[in-house]
Amino acid sequence: MATLATPTSPGAVPMSCPPSMEAQSTDALPVTMTWSLPTLAGVTVERSSCAPASGTAFPIGTSTVTCSADEPSYASACSFNINITPPDPKLRFTRFLAFGDSITEGFVSEGFSTPDPLQIPAMLRAANGRGIAGISRAIQPLSAYPAVLQNLLTPAYMTQQFTVANEGRSGEKATEGAARLMSTLLATQPDVMILFEGFNDIDLALLEAGPNNTGAVNVTPIASALRSMVSMAEGLGVEVLLATLTPTEAPREASHPGTRASIEALNDEIRAMAPTLGRGGVVDIYSMLDGVPGVIGPDGFHPTSAGYRRMAEIFFAEIVSRHDVTPRAPSATGAP
Repeated sequence: MATLATPTSPGAVPMSCPPSMEAQSTDALPVTMTWSLPTLAGVTVERSSCAPASGTAFPIGTSTVTCSADEPSYASACSFNINITPPDPKLRFTRFLAFGDSITEGFVSEGFSTPDPLQIPAMLRAANGRGIAGISRAIQPLSAYPAVLQNLLTPAYMTQQFTVANEGRSGEKATEGAARLMSTLLATQPDVMILFEGFNDIDLALLEAGPNNTGAVNVTPIASALRSMVSMAEGLGVEVLLATLTPTEAPREASHPGTRASIEALNDEIRAMAPTLGRGGVVDIYSMLDGVPGVIGPDGFHPTSAGYRRMAEIFFAEIVSRHDVTPRAPSATGAP
């Protein structure tokens, strides 16, 4: 509704301004707005003017227009608001694929029933990365980082529809992932793939090395499989965000000596791939989770629900920094 000003003289009759107006800037630039002259008792006041004038371009935000009669003793001034809203947030891509093992699938490590500590190493070895009863819960798709990532994207970009396909497979090695990746890419048609794999290769290599081994295993074959998957995706025009492996904690090291050293060695290989990733890049999950309390569960391997959420937030921030194409108004200095 128009806002009426106090009459400028006792005999002045209040004019009626147009109602307040709203428009959206689609490019973050000012929007030209026009309106009719104010009225008095339903009759247009021809001898009146508004400041700013009709036809002015208004920036994003709320501006006030004041209209006054040429004869202020005849009619009082009135005012109304013009509100220009910013462009809708927009992301360049909407189709995402999360590809990996049980940590992508969403195996949550939270519940803990305190089995005999002497039995934990053997139990974890037998589980071979899949978790054990009393230490890791079953797969929880809604807690998995791909589901949380989609739930972060949707409200942030409400005019777009997103898919984050979860193609995690518990127990899978990177070499096995390379064998199924092409069919997955063709089926899901992603714009961007998040690649997170290699834990199970490390586990198998550690088991083969024997319990006396406490150093890092040879991670070259794992890195080679990851490079193969990156090349496969990029060959189809898919951008790859290659993630470092998450950190492990004491229970995992107790059952698999050398795990942390092997993860660090593979992560070094992954970080070294950054210059070769074309439009993609490395997302250093390890560095951002290492030492953070509550993100790795009691099995020392799988993240908790809080850990998965933090992973999703990291991927969300990376995607936004790379692909947010929402128009922005030029800065005051004239820089884009």
